[in-house]
Amino acid sequence: MDESLQEKLRRLGVKKGARDLKIPPPKPYAPLPMPAEEQPVSFRPPVAGDDDDIPVLEALLPGGEVIETAVGSCFIVDRVYPLTYRHGDDLLGELLELSPEHTSLQDEQLRDLNFRHFLFLDTETTGLAGAGTLAFMVGVAFFADDAFVVRQYFLRDHGDEAAMLTLLNDLLADKEGLVTFNGRSFDLPLLDGRYLINRMFSDLLDKPHIDLLHPARRLWRTRLGSCALSSLEKTLLGVHRTQEDIPGWLIPSLYQEYLRSGDARELLRVFYHNQIDMLSMVTLATRMTRLTAQTAANPHPIDQYSLGKWQADTGLHDAAEASLRMALAGDLPLEIYHQALGRLGLLLKRQDRRDEAVPFWQQMAATSFDTVEAHVELAKYYEWHQVDLDTAVQWTEQAMTLAQSWGTHRFGIVRGELEHRLARLRRKQQGLGG
Repeated sequence: MDESLQEKLRRLGVKKGARDLKIPPPKPYAPLPMPAEEQPVSFRPPVAGDDDDIPVLEALLPGGEVIETAVGSCFIVDRVYPLTYRHGDDLLGELLELSPEHTSLQDEQLRDLNFRHFLFLDTETTGLAGAGTLAFMVGVAFFADDAFVVRQYFLRDHGDEAAMLTLLNDLLADKEGLVTFNGRSFDLPLLDGRYLINRMFSDLLDKPHIDLLHPARRLWRTRLGSCALSSLEKTLLGVHRTQEDIPGWLIPSLYQEYLRSGDARELLRVFYHNQIDMLSMVTLATRMTRLTAQTAANPHPIDQYSLGKWQADTGLHDAAEASLRMALAGDLPLEIYHQALGRLGLLLKRQDRRDEAVPFWQQMAATSFDTVEAHVELAKYYEWHQVDLDTAVQWTEQAMTLAQSWGTHRFGIVRGELEHRLARLRRKQQGLGG
């Protein structure tokens, strides 16, 4: 190197190597002013006749800013909402009245935590899988004082990734846990892999985590079918997206076009899509936690059945019994009604409370035409616990008659068991032993 150039660099404080490199703190930046309480944020899409000059991101997203770090820079934009902002049918601040430990049944990691200290997270990526997949946008959201902040990190090119991961890590350091929608299978493993590729440490996978997708399926798939977030917005949450939204499958191609052209105008729809995803996670978490904490007003009977089934599978027997009884007191479709009767009867049987299960088995047997499950349970009860062989025979014969009406094939599935039971009961009646 030329001697004069070395001397100039030395006078400027430039040193060879990274041993003495000091990492400057991230540049502070102010969030956007709060939008009107009932007025959703609007991202202006491109229109015909716009100037040929391509506007910069800061012009397209007022309040957005490029933040410098020791490993590069990243574009960030905030949207700030009051806690009284209504997204769908619920206010954002209502979630703070609830406890995370009720959202996922029996997750000890969530005990004594507070949603005020959780981070909502959602990514937009260049693809669905593979080592080359990048999260070109990471949306996060969190409660801060009397507001709810939606923050979006955006990669103007792939070289911004290290800066984005650094800023995300700084934010994560102050958070107790995470809330995602399908993050356990996608968002978190993807980001953890990007930290590894960039030789950076993150405790992302170690934090308590509520993945809303899995409890949503437990609670609402029976009644609503699809539990995609966009479907739940329409069928459950009362959220209606504007025409500014974009289908998720189209997002990767829009980012690739941005990298080629530098024109981010069409990406405004991606910012909108990501922002609504995070707001909807808050509303979904509110609705979900109210139901699991048994504080929901007038829950749907099918949802009560789904909750009771989940509680029973988790070993929360008292809570499951209460939920199933509430479901049966409501207006259930016949098929779900039978399932709830069967679940409650089984729950009582396993607690050796068969006397209490009998009315539920009787009701199921009286209204069922495609199963003999309740008939068999009643036959067992009267044979072994009441030692009333005549009644046990009656229930077994009723089961045989019902099964014969199904046709040869279906009857053949249960015929052997029923004939064996009936033969044993008749031998017992004749005093010949079982």
